Amino acid sequence: MRKVYHLFIILSVLLTCVGCKDKASIKRISHLGDTPYQQDSILVVYATNPKRALRLLDSALLLGNISDYRGQFIRAKIYSKSLMEQQQDSAILICKALLNHDSVRNEPTEQANILDMLIATARAKYDNEAYLRWATQKAELCQQQGEETERWRTEADIGLVMTNLGQEDEGLAKLDEAISHLDSPGSIDRMDAFVVACKRKINALNGLQRYNEVIPLGQRILDRLDHFESHIKDYAEDSYRLSWSERPSDRDRYLDFSRAQAWGFMATAYSHTKNPPKGEESRYLSLAKKYLSLFDNSGYGKTFSARRMIAPSQMALGMYDEALVTYDELERRMAADTLNEDYAIILRSRAIAACEKKNYAEAYYYQTRNADLSKILSDSLIKGKAHDYAARYHAQEQQLEIQEKQAEAKRSHIISLAVAAIALLAVAFAVYFFRQKRIVSEKNRVLVRLINEQQMPESAQPVPADSSEPSIFNDIDQKIRNEHLYKNVNLQRQDVCDRFGISRHNLNDLLAEHADGLSFPQYINSIRLEEALHLLRDEPTKTISAIAAEVGFTPANLREQFKRKYGVTPGEYRQNL
Repeated sequence: MRKVYHLFIILSVLLTCVGCKDKASIKRISHLGDTPYQQDSILVVYATNPKRALRLLDSALLLGNISDYRGQFIRAKIYSKSLMEQQQDSAILICKALLNHDSVRNEPTEQANILDMLIATARAKYDNEAYLRWATQKAELCQQQGEETERWRTEADIGLVMTNLGQEDEGLAKLDEAISHLDSPGSIDRMDAFVVACKRKINALNGLQRYNEVIPLGQRILDRLDHFESHIKDYAEDSYRLSWSERPSDRDRYLDFSRAQAWGFMATAYSHTKNPPKGEESRYLSLAKKYLSLFDNSGYGKTFSARRMIAPSQMALGMYDEALVTYDELERRMAADTLNEDYAIILRSRAIAACEKKNYAEAYYYQTRNADLSKILSDSLIKGKAHDYAARYHAQEQQLEIQEKQAEAKRSHIISLAVAAIALLAVAFAVYFFRQKRIVSEKNRVLVRLINEQQMPESAQPVPADSSEPSIFNDIDQKIRNEHLYKNVNLQRQDVCDRFGISRHNLNDLLAEHADGLSFPQYINSIRLEEALHLLRDEPTKTISAIAAEVGFTPANLREQFKRKYGVTPGEYRQNL
């Protein structure tokens, strides 16, 4: 075995020298929890510095901190936010490939997340046909899964794109229908969907230049966010895409982002209203500056996407220097990719700013460039551009294929010499693999035996009631178990408090005293896991998915929680009984 190991080292060095960079030869570095090469860090960075986020992503993939699938997902997310059409097209190609990934086909939530990116990219590219196609596909998926809140969130997207396609009355009616279905408190997810639906209608109204109608919608968003912040306990913690039970900082970021966008919409509406009510002109101007100030001082207001959003309002308020700074950054982000409507807007805005500053030569220069670009962006030339992109894409594919063949030719003579060594290495790996498999199997059998002997960790067992004074906690625990209250996936701490007539504070004290300080979700999950353990052992014909649903888990959550607590997955436990 030692000789095989030495042979493997020699072969690795040899292959490295000729440029074979197989990911399998990269050693996984452990204990990287304090490094920036993590998924959360990357997603935070990309809002302000997409290039650095891509570098962090490459490093995370190299170190093994992120799976290939998750890496592609994050890369598509970053590309979908880009102003460069090439990166937007790359995001679409990646998303289409991810939809066919094995881990996505049977996961409706993952499918919905990928469709969200395709919808956002189509919206950014002003590709209304693709926008409508992806939004319709997602709405159908949500309806099949019974996700009504997410369905109406997506129906709002469909209403927006119908408005963009000229079906103004039908599109606005669909937007109003979506807002009406979502206009009630009750869950975090419904609140977020309501905010999104209002934003989609605001986008539609901005496109129609009906700014007066934007103002009440923006205020509705702010009112709903204020209501949530004042009545957090009335909003269900479990939701489709948002859950802040463990990380309240996420809630604060969400509120900052949503409020800032609403302020931005209000600033835009007040600054762009052409005919405010008589005598209200100064008040409209004052309110526009007020909301712009609130937007600028928010956390979200400092991000690049926020500056891009607010630039038209800066122009409308005569803040030309601030707007030009934003447009400079936009041009740096676009690089050479300037054959698009965004760049035409920049040129037109630069011409307006130069004219207001009485720099007429510069205004003429930018206006001429805008006119030339507008001609290029006519419908017939856009089709030609699409064919050109396709040709460039195929040419790039051919060039990559040529380079790959050249590299293969350089490696061929080395590969021929290494065939025998690879065969020996394959045998060694096979021996190692089966040995490891046997060790893991034995370990799992031992774990299953210990689990069956112990039945359930001591921390999850209720403390026996005192003989002279019955324990309130025992009563609560027995009823949760005997009446199967834990099967309710939406079971909240307040539900138990209301049922037994105790305060949240008293319940927390009981958990701290009798359940080793477990939080309420942890305590309920321990009961669910105990019941799942019995079902896995005593009902071998019942599927794991059915067991998960019976105890109040999704299959994925059951697998994660079971593995974390017992050291084996539900399938491994059942297999080794």
